[in-house]
Amino acid sequence: MSKAKTLMDFVKAAKSRIKEIDIEKVTELQSQGYGLLDVREYEEYEQGTLPDAVNIPRGIMEAMCEPSYPSHKKEMLDRDHPWLVLCATSGRSAMVVDVMQQMGFTNVLNIAGGMAAWKEAEKMVVIPPKHQH
Repeated sequence: MSKAKTLMDFVKAAKSRIKEIDIEKVTELQSQGYGLLDVREYEEYEQGTLPDAVNIPRGIMEAMCEPSYPSHKKEMLDRDHPWLVLCATSGRSAMVVDVMQQMGFTNVLNIAGGMAAWKEAEKMVVIPPKHQH
């Protein structure tokens, strides 16, 4: 009988297939046209995120990127648009980057260390506007 996989097994596998960047590269890449994608749950996101980040929780990412899904996000339709992806510590975002690559996104990078590293470096955190329902 095989050993059941753990969350960290999935994260490690995803990280073996993706590229990560250090938080020090985020601002530079943003200035080159990269968008910021925060894949944490809304309750986490509303406590503070990076400036100009779009919030799409990991659990609904595939649907939001699928053109045939009625409630998709229009900003996620361009598979060539470059994205920087983050979560709390970079595990969930690694899995999202892996899935986005499988969905045809051509330039998606994971932010190593996520919000924890960002805050530890004392970089700017913004409180986003409340979601409209």
